[in-house]
Amino acid sequence: MNAHKLLLAVTLAFGITETIDIPHTGVLAAVTALLFFACAAWLWRRRSLVATAIVTVLFLLEVTQAHTWKGASMPVKVWAMVAGTIGLVAAIGVVVERIRGRRTAAPAVQEP
Repeated sequence: MNAHKLLLAVTLAFGITETIDIPHTGVLAAVTALLFFACAAWLWRRRSLVATAIVTVLFLLEVTQAHTWKGASMPVKVWAMVAGTIGLVAAIGVVVERIRGRRTAAPAVQEP
């Protein structure tokens, strides 16, 4: 599985998780779910670095704040931290793939 597919899968998983959490958390979960799903669609259609940056920020929030959630069970907190970390690694992989792709696609300049 390449980094792009992994990032898309983790983004969709978090979108589903946030959607399930809407009755408990409210508007914040709804907005976060919408962002995850919008970025997933954007990643699927365009492989956008902007969408990658947005989900990276969302994953950072999930990873750093999961341990503070009140009313969430320990397995949910651990899942959010582990899946968020996997998402961060996948996002870094997408950026690295994009940089490598641009380097190989750039024409070599030859001096006469």
